[in-house]
Amino acid sequence: MRIRIAILSLLASLLSTGFMFTSAPVANAGCRDYPESVTPACAAQNLAEEQARQAAAEVQRAQDLVDAENRAKEQAARDYVASGSRPCSVYPASITPECAAQNLDYEASKRVAAAEQQVKDQIKAEEAAKASAEIEYIRNGSRPCTLYPASITPECSAENLAYETKKQVAAAAKFQEDIIEAEQKALKQAQDDYIRNGSRPCSVFPASTTPECAAANLQFEEIKKVEIAALTAAREVSTKSLITTKDENGSLLVVSNIPKGVDLLTTKVKLLNSKGKLVDTGEIRYDGAGKPYFVFDKQVVKGNYKIELSIPKKKAATISVKL
Repeated sequence: MRIRIAILSLLASLLSTGFMFTSAPVANAGCRDYPESVTPACAAQNLAEEQARQAAAEVQRAQDLVDAENRAKEQAARDYVASGSRPCSVYPASITPECAAQNLDYEASKRVAAAEQQVKDQIKAEEAAKASAEIEYIRNGSRPCTLYPASITPECSAENLAYETKKQVAAAAKFQEDIIEAEQKALKQAQDDYIRNGSRPCSVFPASTTPECAAANLQFEEIKKVEIAALTAAREVSTKSLITTKDENGSLLVVSNIPKGVDLLTTKVKLLNSKGKLVDTGEIRYDGAGKPYFVFDKQVVKGNYKIELSIPKKKAATISVKL
């Protein structure tokens, strides 16, 4: 209540000061400097500014007091909940004999609960330490010589040294195996990339940097741009999984789901007519999204065809195509 009265009185003071503001002279830039500051006009202006500053400071102090009281109330509410939301935790009830006894019992129960929790935490920590020790024992070969005090005997010291030496030798061997495996993966990746680039010698360094190969690679990329443009246009008018179209060079382009068991990096591609006779051998290329498509450069007429994809030691897979 006192705060509200103080704020109202400040507002009234500001209103009365506002009337003084309206009658104050227009602000002069040099009114803070002598000798202008002692002129009647500047004296009035400086007085009005100082009164406004003091009034604003009073309002801010009042607001700070309100904010402090609100924070105190919020903290008291949190403390009330932390104390079990008990009326006996709030002054002045907290100092009555009944509440004093209740608060004493409450604090005693808290100490008991804290002690019980401490015991539980200790048991949990011991269980975790035991589990860690068991894991470490197994990691060291489940050998009794890894456990103290046996570990410091001459016999166990020798055994532990031999064990660590063996581990280091095994780690070195594993390191070499990892290097060989990484090299094999890199070689496989290089071979796959070579196939994906049309199995062209010009796609491999250092040949790729020669003027002849630079021209060949540029021509290859230009051909792919024409093919991908034709496929993009075909996809805009068809949502089917099987798409056939021709590019501006007359090459037949086919997009299809790949039959099960076909390895695109090793398969051979053939275009057969309805009688099963070979029309053309094709190539597998990849668009910008990495999706494969088949290319047949021979001019073909309308009709029923099959794309044959070889599978090692099995019957070839086929894709039916109607042009």
